[in-house]
Formats: sequence, structure tokens, C-alpha cells
Amino acid sequence: MDNWDPRVWVGQEVHSYKITEHLATGLTGYVFRASFGQAGTEMAIKIPILRTGAGAAALEETMSEATRLLELSEQSKYVVQLRGILVDRLNIQEIVKGDTQLYLRSPPAIVMELMKGGAAKGLLEDPSYDSLYYSEKWGGIVMLIGYMIASGLETIHNAGFVHLDVKPQNILFNLKPPSTGQEMRNQMKSGTLVPKLADLGSAVRIGGKVGQFTSEYAPGEQVLGDRTASSMDIYALGATLYNMLTKTPVNSKKLIELMNTMTSNPGSGRTASDLKSTWNSFNPDFDRIAKLAPSVPVLKKMLDKDPHRRPTAGTAATLLQDLGDKVLS
Repeated sequence: MDNWDPRVWVGQEVHSYKITEHLATGLTGYVFRASFGQAGTEMAIKIPILRTGAGAAALEETMSEATRLLELSEQSKYVVQLRGILVDRLNIQEIVKGDTQLYLRSPPAIVMELMKGGAAKGLLEDPSYDSLYYSEKWGGIVMLIGYMIASGLETIHNAGFVHLDVKPQNILFNLKPPSTGQEMRNQMKSGTLVPKLADLGSAVRIGGKVGQFTSEYAPGEQVLGDRTASSMDIYALGATLYNMLTKTPVNSKKLIELMNTMTSNPGSGRTASDLKSTWNSFNPDFDRIAKLAPSVPVLKKMLDKDPHRRPTAGTAATLLQDLGDKVLS
């Protein structure tokens, strides 16, 4: 089970969904394209990664909040909709004990709307989007994406949850984005092209324990064991927008390395104190985004090392929307 190949599910039926393609493997799960019923309605299905003796605790959390998260995903058009959380507690216990047949036949699964346009990360990595990235509209487009995702976060935070893993890989588009700035701006403005925040299944209640982070986008306090707070998402969104503008992480190489060491060696007091002092002396390099000068003050606020000084999601949404409109006008 520890060397599991997700492709074994392709062609199988899982909970009456026919799995047709393995799309991605994330931190916490495998994502597939699937079809349902006679009409072949397309959905995405995420099967959480389970290992012998591990993975059950995070799932317990998701299951206990399942109904709440399902309702929540319908309240914002900027959050990927969850359609069902299909999890059987007893099955999970057996799977984690090593029942691979059960994992194959009846795995826990989260059913979501299928986002056909891929992730924002693709706009940075796919050479066919170079002309978009270098277009004069790109800065404004990034601000608009930021505004929409901040609106989604506002809904999540108001419901008492923190997302904890905002990053370009978790911003998905409903349709394939066009490759020119003007066209993309028009489609986003008209509401045809919509970016949405994915992976709501891993959200945690505010004040809970941090279950995951991605070191390029997380603030120091998220890794150093603070209780979950909505301000963690604001930093991560700021880091995401910075990355989309520059193609480089805002967190320094050393910060990222120490955060990763914390994951592999969680009990190490020395790593924790190294991380704390590195975080305390870290300052984002805003010179890299100087060419989009109007965005600097807003990103400075979002990336403030003091969580109490970061704006709320609602305030960030307003600031980013204004910026997007100014830059794109």
C-alpha cells in the first residue's frame, strides 16, 4: 500500500462512478476524472492517500465536517463545489490495517465538480502561456484572480474554517484560459472564465491544529505550531500572487528548506528555533514586483509577518479588485 499506483483505479467503478483518467496526485490525495450515470456526467473524484497505519486522522476531521463543507462549497462561486463525501469509518480502519482489496474496491472518496481548465500553476509552467505571462495585462489579471479567490476565502473564513493550502496548484479554472491578456481579461470580467479555490476537503476549523502546509506559500507561524487562523490563508494568497507575478516563491530558499525539515523531523527543537529566527529576520523581496508598483502596498500587507496586521479576506478582496480594475482599465 505504501507504493500504491493510483492508475489501478482507472477503468474501475468506485461508488458507481466510472474512473476514466488519473489527473493528478496531490499532498493528500489522488485526483481522477470520472463519469456518472447514463448521461456520463463528468465529475472529479479525490481519493485520499492512505498508508498502512496512517492517514486516518485527517480523514476523521474531513468526515466530521462533511455536511458543513458540502454546504459551504455552494455558498461561493469561487470555491470548487463538493458533490459528495463518501467515506465509511469502518472501511478506513480496515484499509489502514492493510486491506488493499478494500482500498481498491471501496476507497474513501470526495466527489467534486470537474474543473476543465487546469490549475493557475499551468499558466506559469506551460510555454504556450508565455505570451500571456509577458503581456501588459498579466499584472491586472493576477490581481483579479486574487480578488476572486479572496472572495472565496471570505466565505470559508466566515463559516469558521481555514483552508491552509492556498497555492497556484489549488486555483483551478472552469475552462481552459485563453493565451492572450486581453481575451483572458474579457472572459474573467464577463464571468465566462472563473478561477476557483480547490481542495476544500482539507479545510480545518479556526483554532484547530495545522494538518498541512506547502513551504513555498505558508507563513512561519503555520509551521511553528500556532493554532489555525484565517490570517494564514491571507499570507498564502499573497505568496501565491507574488509567485504568479514573478515565477519565484516569496519565501526564501532557507525558509523553505527549514519548513521542509520540520515536516521530516517534527520533534527537532533545533530546527524549530532555526526556523523561528530565520522567519523573524526574513523580508520578502518586493523589488521583483516593482514593475507592478501599485500592487506592492497591498502585497506588503498580505505578507506581513505579524498575522494581526494582515487584512481580512474581505478587505483583501476589495483592495485586489480595485487594483485589478486600475491596472486593466
